[in-house]
Amino acid sequence: GSKVQLYLGSGYYADEVALITLGQKQDAAAGKSSAQEHIAQLRAQFVSYIPEEVGKIDKAVIWEGGNYIIVCITADYANAKLILDHASDPNYKLPGSSASTGTTGATQGTTGSTQGTTGSTQGTTPSVPTGTTVPSQPSISTNPTTGGSNSDGYPALLSQSGTWYRYPDTYLIRVDNAAYEICGFNMDSVNNYVALVNKATQALKGQTTVYSIPIPTAFGVTLPDDIQAKYPGYVNQGDSTQTLFSLLSADVQKVNVYENMMPHRDEYLYFRTDHHWNGKGAYYAYEAFCDIKGITPYTMTQREEMRFDQFYGLHYTVSGKDNNLMPADTVYAYKPVSSGATMVFYDKNGKGTNWPIINDVTNYDKGGKYGTFAGGDNPLTVFTNPEVTDGSVCVVVKESFGNALMPFLVDHYSTIYEIDYRYWTGDLVAYTKQVGAEDLIFANNIQMIGTSLLVGKLGKIIP
Repeated sequence: GSKVQLYLGSGYYADEVALITLGQKQDAAAGKSSAQEHIAQLRAQFVSYIPEEVGKIDKAVIWEGGNYIIVCITADYANAKLILDHASDPNYKLPGSSASTGTTGATQGTTGSTQGTTGSTQGTTPSVPTGTTVPSQPSISTNPTTGGSNSDGYPALLSQSGTWYRYPDTYLIRVDNAAYEICGFNMDSVNNYVALVNKATQALKGQTTVYSIPIPTAFGVTLPDDIQAKYPGYVNQGDSTQTLFSLLSADVQKVNVYENMMPHRDEYLYFRTDHHWNGKGAYYAYEAFCDIKGITPYTMTQREEMRFDQFYGLHYTVSGKDNNLMPADTVYAYKPVSSGATMVFYDKNGKGTNWPIINDVTNYDKGGKYGTFAGGDNPLTVFTNPEVTDGSVCVVVKESFGNALMPFLVDHYSTIYEIDYRYWTGDLVAYTKQVGAEDLIFANNIQMIGTSLLVGKLGKIIP
């Protein structure tokens, strides 16, 4: 019987105001718990994609009164709290302001006004118990214990501790010395994502072939089998991939990355201290794409390998620099076979910068070494390969997981236009037609596909 009105920011900003009207007063505890869960998930989304907004989320204001709960996320949190605390006092005035709050609780004086749509909802992930804390002494293993195969015929992975630890107020768990981002599969967001991909496919029919490359996360591939079996509400990402494919148009070419990665799950596919995949993980996605496209992939041995030690990723930061995640990760990157391939990335103002497709990040900050792949996250990046002379053009729509895929794809097209939908503005279908692309690739991780915040951003470029 409860109702929610949620006013969201544009997606670039975390600002929001939510009003929960309870069906009955005794639901207040459940309503507050729901609000706290929503804030925790919002934080998990922004910390991975727009970390500069996390400070606002950490100062979220939750107000309770009667049958109402109000959530306010704004940089001006102090005034928001004052307004809510005095909402029933018609004579209260903000310090330094002549405006009173009034009996309606109007929010004069705040600077964090929200933009955008109403009635949007965030996806949910099952609330889970913390589990048993693993021993405090750091493990030095790189991978879980391996041996034989599991019931699906894939290499079996077993944890050393037999349990997990969930970091408070995060969507991270630690198993032995690896951190994993909890990943569900929210069907509202998935349906919205499918509708967008199908819409673009229909608009480009007869001109451009559309590929869907759903990228599994470590939670779906390298989380040990014994933890998967006991984790509450665990969602198999192979099943999620098949569900996604069943909803996509028959005209969409479907690339099953999960099936090509699982036989290699005992290899160093993902980082332990970060949410991204390593270069070898991206290679197996590229291999699966080549199979669907009907082309021969270049092998790993044909490529020059670059290695960058001492990488401490986002999970390490979010965990409070937990020593149990030691030792540090190593980034493995693989240069294109085409030595003459080049790239230029463009910032939000359209300024172009020439950059190495695989950059030497040896001296980068320890948290920035994933930036070796294709210049990191930029609104638009253009790759040119003079060694492919057929004039082929491809557009790739991606978030940060797609960065590690680009050094492999560049070997097969004359030109690739890589679009990061989180920062690029424009009409994707019109742009794809404008550049004469024969292929359009959606390369997005499964966490993104199930996250309303990010699917909403994709919707901005497929109007």
